[in-house]
Amino acid sequence: MADSTIKVPDTTRDHLAALARERGTTIGALVAELAASQLTAAQLRERVEEGRRIMRERMNCTLTDEEFDATPHALERVYEIAAENARRAAEGNAA
Repeated sequence: MADSTIKVPDTTRDHLAALARERGTTIGALVAELAASQLTAAQLRERVEEGRRIMRERMNCTLTDEEFDATPHALERVYEIAAENARRAAEGNAA
């Protein structure tokens, strides 16, 4: 893979150099690590969609995308739904 040059202010370069030195790495490796750790908007959407698909499939979650988006504590609600489903399943098996 070929290297590229990016232009940043001197203060940014100096800050990156200090960070890299403290971590025992290079500026290039530091920038590569940062870039690899950040999701693009498309990657984030894909992860959200996949997470919702898995919750619906494995936890029998019935929340719609609109409900997920409108609910600030959607994950807590998913856990509540999963617990309710588990209780119902246990009651059904006990009968």
